[in-house]
Amino acid sequence: MQVMKTVLIGLILMFVVFSCSKTLSEEEYYNAAKEAYTKENFKLAIDNFKNIVSHYPQGKRAAEASFMLGFINANDIKDFDEAKKYYEDFIKKYPKHELADDAQYELETLGKDINDLPIFKKLNGDSLK
Repeated sequence: MQVMKTVLIGLILMFVVFSCSKTLSEEEYYNAAKEAYTKENFKLAIDNFKNIVSHYPQGKRAAEASFMLGFINANDIKDFDEAKKYYEDFIKKYPKHELADDAQYELETLGKDINDLPIFKKLNGDSLK
C-alpha cells in the first residue's frame, strides 16, 4: 500500500511539473510580451520575448523579439550593457531586417542624453534663429 501511495504521489508531482512548464505558441508569447510591455511590466515582457527567441528562433516574431530585448533594456530598464549585447546579436543575425538600421542607431546612441543626440542639437540650433 505504501509503494502504491508513493507512486501515485510521484505521478501527481510529475503531472504538476509538466503542466506548469507548458510551452506557449509564438503568438501567445508575443501577445503576452506586448501586454506586459504596455503595463510596464518589463521583466515579464523580457521573459516572453526571450521565450520567442529561444523556442521559435526561426519564427516570424523572432527578429522583432530580439530587437525588443535590446530596446527594453536600453530605453526602459537602462541596462546598457545588456542592451548592447542584444542589439549586436540582432545586427549579426538580421543584417537585412528593416529594424537593423534602428538597432545600429540605438547602439550608437546607447546611454546618451536625448539632448546630446545630433538630431536634437540641430533642432535646438534651428529654433534659436
